Amino acid sequence: MKKPEMDTLLIVNPTSGPAENPHLIDDLTELLQAQGIRAEICTTTPDEDGEGLAAAAAAAGAKLVIVAGGDGTIEAIARGLIHTQTALGIIPLGTRNNIAASLNIPTDMAEAIQILTQGKRDRFDMGKANNHYFMEVVGVGLEASLFPCGDEVKEGIKKNYLAALKSVFSGIKTFLQFRQHRLVLRFDGKRMRRLRTLQINICNSPRYGVEFALAPHAKMNDGKLDIIYIDNPSKWDHLRHFVTAMRGEQLPHKRLRTYRASTIEVRSYPPLEVHADGECLGTTPVVVEVVPQALWICVPEPEQLESLPMKAASLV
Repeated sequence: MKKPEMDTLLIVNPTSGPAENPHLIDDLTELLQAQGIRAEICTTTPDEDGEGLAAAAAAAGAKLVIVAGGDGTIEAIARGLIHTQTALGIIPLGTRNNIAASLNIPTDMAEAIQILTQGKRDRFDMGKANNHYFMEVVGVGLEASLFPCGDEVKEGIKKNYLAALKSVFSGIKTFLQFRQHRLVLRFDGKRMRRLRTLQINICNSPRYGVEFALAPHAKMNDGKLDIIYIDNPSKWDHLRHFVTAMRGEQLPHKRLRTYRASTIEVRSYPPLEVHADGECLGTTPVVVEVVPQALWICVPEPEQLESLPMKAASLV
């Protein structure tokens, strides 16, 4: 039997953001209808992060899947829509909203919904680390080793402050004990580069994490990934690098290295931990590649950018 076609699906993460809104779905429905959008509505659950819902909607012929949630929910739904003709619409409801900022999508709910009808639909790249698709960044080294501590802190704050405090001290211990490692990089199958560093980031978007802008000039539609690292850094160099990135700037360090490539192979001695958008992927070696024009996304028209808040429009 032929599946019934669906025009628009709204996927809501009801737990996104710093505070839950009991009237969220009613508010979204009212704002969407004001723009002439009628959508079927479903919500994410602990067992369904949205990827399966988005993939099923695309298979049913949906022209638009709208996500109301934070970066993690947006990424999950993007994975469900990759290589389809279904467009992704974004209503950012998270704590950081890095993907929305990277795409110039405003954080105001009504303004974001306006983009769905008054903006445009363009193709954007995704990244792939081994077999895992990502939208923002791959981190190799210190950052990936610290992510489990960060997750424990977030969970501890919700449930147990003592556990959160222990995780903070565990993260400090990891940072202090972590040492430089020998790595070998190969860009686009060409000459190998040998280096010693604490961490390498491979960015598809300009912003990620705690509003880090490690690659402020990265574009999500240029068919390239931006590679960032400091060669032979001290811990002080590393801290300054990330504090500067939180201000949306790049550290003017003489050993800061930036490259662009489509495929990056990373090997290290000994193996180093790897994360993609905060999800642990195991250890090196890892092959990271761009997936060009993988996804249709609703974004503002150029003339709309002039009226958007600077925080949303400053990184692209």
